[in-house]
Amino acid sequence: MKELSSSLTLFYKFVFPLIWFAGFGFGARAVLFAPTASGSGWLQYMVLWLGVTLLIIFITGNFKKVGIQGDILIVSNFFRTEMIDVDRVESVDGTAFLNPKMVWLNMKDVTPFGRKITFWPRHRLGSGLGKHPLVAELRQEIGLKG
Repeated sequence: MKELSSSLTLFYKFVFPLIWFAGFGFGARAVLFAPTASGSGWLQYMVLWLGVTLLIIFITGNFKKVGIQGDILIVSNFFRTEMIDVDRVESVDGTAFLNPKMVWLNMKDVTPFGRKITFWPRHRLGSGLGKHPLVAELRQEIGLKG
């Protein structure tokens, strides 16, 4: 099996949000219970903490671990693994300016993970601006037009 996802997928999906939530939460606790806390500063701190936490979960919560073996995609959300035929892929695309780069597979029909499977590809030196080289490789391998 050829692994397409970054080895850091588990970290970005589960560990980083937990570190953020706990670390910023301890900071919020310190602000809330500080003897000099006054006014509505604590409310702004709490709203920021919860807002960014929800944003992180929204962004990272949908990422999958993806591999390919022949004509089969092996997709996992770390709780369940599904085998999906590559013929079901409608298009392959990715981000151009975000880092780490993201790649997604738009499916022709609904899969157990929805119509869009998003993942972080393995890091490649020199990928710079533009889409990750894996986007073009997958399009070619699957036989899609760019």
